[in-house]
Amino acid sequence: MDLELLPKAYEATAAVLVAVPESALALASPCESWTVGEVVDHLTDVMHVFAAAIDGGPPTGGGFAAAADRCLAAFRRPGALVAEHPFPFGPTPGAVIASISLSETLVHGWDIARGAGVAYAPAPEVVAAVLAVSGKAPSGEGMFAPPVPAPAGASPLTVLLARLGRIA
Repeated sequence: MDLELLPKAYEATAAVLVAVPESALALASPCESWTVGEVVDHLTDVMHVFAAAIDGGPPTGGGFAAAADRCLAAFRRPGALVAEHPFPFGPTPGAVIASISLSETLVHGWDIARGAGVAYAPAPEVVAAVLAVSGKAPSGEGMFAPPVPAPAGASPLTVLLARLGRIA
């Protein structure tokens, strides 16, 4: 896990969140049955959970920026990526939690942008990293829609989104 990818992912999604007008929070998102605002809340909440798993503190309140800062501080602690941490599906290496954070931030950043109709410009290296592990991850049954075919010549982000059942 390349820790330098996390700030890039967090910054791209933070830029989306700043661009989303309050009136767009009630709009439908690509996440089935979730509004844009519900995806924002989910992403912020899980970011706090990721940080708490690594730093041992309780999940705290605060917006996405606070959660992203806490995650970066936690993941950058010496040994944090190799140590096992308590996580909802059992003890998990910090590098795996960081990878999940990267993926959640990238994909839900797109969900929020798409639902709100705002621009999203994730770093190509973030997309490439998440795409590289997306075929190796468990199926995510119940977490994603069934994969859809990506068009020939599709961008890496479109290929990733197709693997997750999202239409880009």
